[in-house]
This record gives sequence, structure tokens and C-alpha cells, in this order.
Amino acid sequence: MPQFVKMSIRTRALVFLTFFGSCLAIGLLLVSMTTNHWIRATPRRVNSTEAKGDVNFGLFYGSQHLNLGFGVRTYPVNVYTFIRTENGDSSFWLWLLSTLGTGFGLLACAVAAIAAVLKSASAAKKGGTMVLLLTANISAAGAQVVAFVAWLVQFYQYLIHNVLIAEHHKQNWYSTGLAYLGYSFYLVVISTIVVLINITILLYAKRREHRDRNRREPPTVDKNHPVIMLY
Repeated sequence: MPQFVKMSIRTRALVFLTFFGSCLAIGLLLVSMTTNHWIRATPRRVNSTEAKGDVNFGLFYGSQHLNLGFGVRTYPVNVYTFIRTENGDSSFWLWLLSTLGTGFGLLACAVAAIAAVLKSASAAKKGGTMVLLLTANISAAGAQVVAFVAWLVQFYQYLIHNVLIAEHHKQNWYSTGLAYLGYSFYLVVISTIVVLINITILLYAKRREHRDRNRREPPTVDKNHPVIMLY
């Protein structure tokens, strides 16, 4: 009859701790995807001290607020259209990597959260759930790294030079060197760090459980060892 091996309470607590980490990562990614502050910029107008602007770009939508000195005019921006129209195919693929990376990271974090609950709720040492838990967290971290690295390349290659449409350039507006990364972008970086902490906790829990199991197991007796009888 196979022996029923249980996880220690400490190991289950460590695994359940990653559930909160995954939930935090999910919240950060949701806020990042639904806010329009991946890029911030303060455009200016040539030979004008009164004209000021404020531009916000998210992954999908943004807005341009331009003030010529007698009132702010707001222009909604479809980021997908802007990227394809103003920057071309290379910029589009970078945008797509950022979008898919963030979305897949969100999905992987959700899977990791569910797996953490299932793993910590069961006393049995089921290796498959731990493998799923580690795989989900590693996938989430990898996807988010791809997302923010692609956005960094996008920013430094394209968006730092221009976040305005051609019509605004004709009106002598410029944004070169006036753009910077917004908080929505940094939320992805923070989420990645949270997931990496999850991975560290899981590896530590797995190592600790393996060490404790080795301590609990009695030394094996070699059945083939000759028995010495003393008379």
C-alpha cells in the first residue's frame, strides 16, 4: 500500500503566500492596461511661451491636450492607429509585443493564483500542481519582461521623438525630448518583481520540503546485506 505523504503546514503557508502575490500582480497589470499613462509628454510650440500641451498614451487609447493660450483643445488618440500611421511596421510589432506580453502575463498570473489555492488547500504532495504553479509564475514573469522591454525599445526609438500627429506638426508643435515613461508602464515592472518574488518563495518551499522529507525518512536497510549471527 503506497504511503500518503503530506506537505508540512509551513510549506503550505509559503505556497498560499504566493496567491496574494499573484493577486497583487493581477491588480497591477489590470490598472496598467486600463490607464492611459504608459507615456506622458509636455509638447511645446515653436516661438511660443504661452502654448503648452499635455499628452497621455496608454496601450490602446490616449489623449492630446493642446493649449494655444486661449483654451485647451482635447484630441482623443487611438494608439494602434497612431503607431501604424506615424511610426510604421517596426513600431507596430513592438506595440504588439507589449500588448500581448502584458495580456499573457495577466492570464498566467490568474492561473498561478488558482494553482496556489489548490496546492495549499491539499495536504497531499502532488508534484503536478507544483510544476503548474512554477510554470505559470515563470511564464508570467517572462511575458512581462518581454512587454516592458518592447515598450522601452518603442519609447527610445520612436515615442521619445514624437507623440503628435502630422496636423499638429504643421501647427508648429513639437515633442522631441519632452516625453517620459508614465506610471502605467512602471506598474508592469513592479508586477514582474512581485512574480519573481513568488518564484523565489516557491523554490525555497520546494527545497525546504525536500530537506524535511529527507530528515523524516528512516535510513534504508539493505535486504541483501548478510545477517551475522553470534552464537
